Amino acid sequence: GRWWFTAGAIGASVAWFTALGHGARLLAPLFARPATWRVLDVVIALVMFAIAATLVVG
Repeated sequence: GRWWFTAGAIGASVAWFTALGHGARLLAPLFARPATWRVLDVVIALVMFAIAATLVVG
């Protein structure tokens, strides 16, 4: 019931933030370069345009 949900939510949160911290540490050298940030900005822009197009069409 409720306690299992709570335990699962806590476990998932711990796993998420642990993975986020380790991923940030591993990707830090890559994101030290400005070119990597430009690529990330382009990917984010494409995702935003895709979401906007989906909202306009449907």
